[in-house]
Amino acid sequence: MKAQPLIDAVESVIKTNKLSKRCKRRRIVFLSPSKDIFCQKDAHTFAKMKHIIFVCARYEGIDFRFEQYMTERYPNHFAKVSLGKFITLGGEIPAMTMTESIVRLIPNVIKEEDSWKNESYSVETNMNNLEYPQYTRPETVQ
Repeated sequence: MKAQPLIDAVESVIKTNKLSKRCKRRRIVFLSPSKDIFCQKDAHTFAKMKHIIFVCARYEGIDFRFEQYMTERYPNHFAKVSLGKFITLGGEIPAMTMTESIVRLIPNVIKEEDSWKNESYSVETNMNNLEYPQYTRPETVQ
């Protein structure tokens, strides 16, 4: 993908939403198979953001000059992240996955706060915790 149309698109979103460079609670997230792998701790950090712009590539990715421009212009707001060491056709599904993990941490999105505070990979309890056994009714099964 060409750099300039993406640069123009991101700048347009920033201008349209009047996001000043001093706004500390925003991120421009470039989905890419990079060394920085998104985790639950990142979801908690991003959940505190006021604005998140996801930039998703298709097939062979984005012209490197886009990344250079964003890194230089928005050094504290630009993040290049991956969901893991695998390749998808594009960044849209990884962006949706990240969005779901972020949004559920925003207050009042999930009614019972305990249901996300005390779960697997909870930042507040144990990041290495695996899912604990789940039980439904009836108590006895064959």
